Amino acid sequence: MAPVNPDDTIPTKVKFKDNERRFTDVSCAGLFLLALTLFFCLGFALVGSSVPVFEFGEDGVGLKLSDERMAEAEECCANAKTANMGNPEYYDSATGICYYMETGDRRHLTGSDDSDFPEDGNIFEAFTLSPEIPATLISGAMAIAVGWVVLLRAFATPIVFATEFLKIVCFIYIASKTPDPTSKIIFFVVAFLYACFVVWKRERLQFAGKIISHSALALQKNPSMFMGLLCVKAFYILEAYCFILFMSKSVEVQGIESISYAGITYDTNVPYVQHGCEFKEAAWAGMARNIIMFIWGWSVMFFTQARLSIVAYMIGSWHFHPQDMPSAGQAIKMTMTKGLGTVSFSAIILAIIQEIKKRLKFKWYHHCGPQCVVTAPMAVLACLISYLLETCFKMLTKFTLIIHVFSGLNFLNSAKKCFKLMGRHFEGGFITDYASTTVLQLGCYIFSLGITFAAWAWLDETYNWDTLPDPTNDENGTSNAIFFYIWLFYICFNLYYPVLSIFGIILLDILLDQVLDVDRKYWVAPVAATFVGIVSMLFFQYVAGIILDTIDVCFVCYAVDKDNEVEGLAESEFTIMIQELPGYKKEPNPDFNTSPNTTLLVLNPNNGQMGAQQTGTGGAPQLLSFSQAAVGQPVAVVGQVVQPAGGQVQMGTAPNMY
Repeated sequence: MAPVNPDDTIPTKVKFKDNERRFTDVSCAGLFLLALTLFFCLGFALVGSSVPVFEFGEDGVGLKLSDERMAEAEECCANAKTANMGNPEYYDSATGICYYMETGDRRHLTGSDDSDFPEDGNIFEAFTLSPEIPATLISGAMAIAVGWVVLLRAFATPIVFATEFLKIVCFIYIASKTPDPTSKIIFFVVAFLYACFVVWKRERLQFAGKIISHSALALQKNPSMFMGLLCVKAFYILEAYCFILFMSKSVEVQGIESISYAGITYDTNVPYVQHGCEFKEAAWAGMARNIIMFIWGWSVMFFTQARLSIVAYMIGSWHFHPQDMPSAGQAIKMTMTKGLGTVSFSAIILAIIQEIKKRLKFKWYHHCGPQCVVTAPMAVLACLISYLLETCFKMLTKFTLIIHVFSGLNFLNSAKKCFKLMGRHFEGGFITDYASTTVLQLGCYIFSLGITFAAWAWLDETYNWDTLPDPTNDENGTSNAIFFYIWLFYICFNLYYPVLSIFGIILLDILLDQVLDVDRKYWVAPVAATFVGIVSMLFFQYVAGIILDTIDVCFVCYAVDKDNEVEGLAESEFTIMIQELPGYKKEPNPDFNTSPNTTLLVLNPNNGQMGAQQTGTGGAPQLLSFSQAAVGQPVAVVGQVVQPAGGQVQMGTAPNMY
């Protein structure tokens, strides 16, 4: 490899000391802090302006208007009743919540006689009335996520194969519980084919285990980093709880307003105007909710990038100069102070990518009708653009942040260095290990799916619903199976895109709340459960991301070492592994002079003498001393030999990672 211009690469060093770094991308840091301040100001404004609409009765069963709303409702309904006094019979009573005030009929507060959920409630009212459901399950997700990473640190390869085995077991279980014979056969065939696929790709799975084990080794050598990342995750969890609180309380920022309906009596055709009262959300609450949702998406990406920054500080220093490493506190301090601007810059790029991907999504109904001739190719193009954004720009943004951590440059200058450095060694300027990424993402997926169905069952029990379908029910087996698989597809799709789906669920909840005239239990339970599963998925991805970030940092360390021609790099185990990855640029063998007079630098195994070996056109190779080798004669150097004072010959050592 030709020598690299120092201006096109970075040295084998991580600048983590205060006097080595300066504040970068300051304007973006200020914008992020302003957005974070707005997030909490608007959120707590919603909390302060919210007034409970419903509360459980004295016996803990059944809903009634809260005391705060009762006085306001009585006043509004009294005015409505006065306005209706001139109406014909049957039309002189107040409508809306006033009907409940006059008759005490619970059906106007709840969806059914035996349900404890408001008739016009949504997913956030489900959480407001029973906050223990999301709190307990999300806390459980946190504990599972931490325990999972601890197991991966110790048993990487067994966990990889156990994950694949679990997938096969899931297919077999679904097949055994499916009442339809055709579906049963399909699931058994899928399980068999996937088992064959695992056997066929067992070497790739073993390779994924090696990569994860290598990452786990770096984590084991830096235990303080893991604890520091858990502290950062604590702030992430705090903001997540605040986000759920703000969204839940936003539905209670409403007042009681007078309404009126004009009509004609069906028997006498007499016109009338009937008055009543209804709850109506405050105009500013919807705008505040949209702003909070966008800032939350930016914050999710920020914590992801902050995690990567801390990992890069610790793993990079351990690799390049293990005797001079920052503490976890120093890494967090540099990330949240002088590196805050660059971290938030990279985070907003990722947030924008997610927003673009959301806009590029086509719905199924877009392809219904003759317009599918146009929409189908556009959907394919949108998928290609989404793939480009996901695989190229997202990965380059991650590698750019790692270069920023190593060099202390701002985002744009780090991006220039990153493109040149990574482009010399990897196709397209980025590389990723899809095998280990898939294994870890699948683990997150399975755990989140389990928590989603646990939330669904808990919601059913709390509100006396029976909405979780049982595909094995003989009475309504076919309809239940269809209902179950529709919701299963919905849940799986949303868990696969958690950041985008968390916004989609909120918008879907608002839309269904306004246009769908069915009992709320048929959609509130599965949608609310999916929301809990998505938040859990974000936590699982954060913890699994620690291992994936470590792998990415190792890739960049390798590229920097190769630019700087570090000794022992070619013979390292990590180099051998990385050469198996798609996207690695394999260099041709050095173009040595292969003429009969080529001189090779060798070590005589008989007496330890180092000299030059010359091959002749006839006879055996002849060992020459350096004084015998002609000046200017071509010499091919094979390896580098270091001979210490003790006389023993040993190869030069490579950095920690190798």
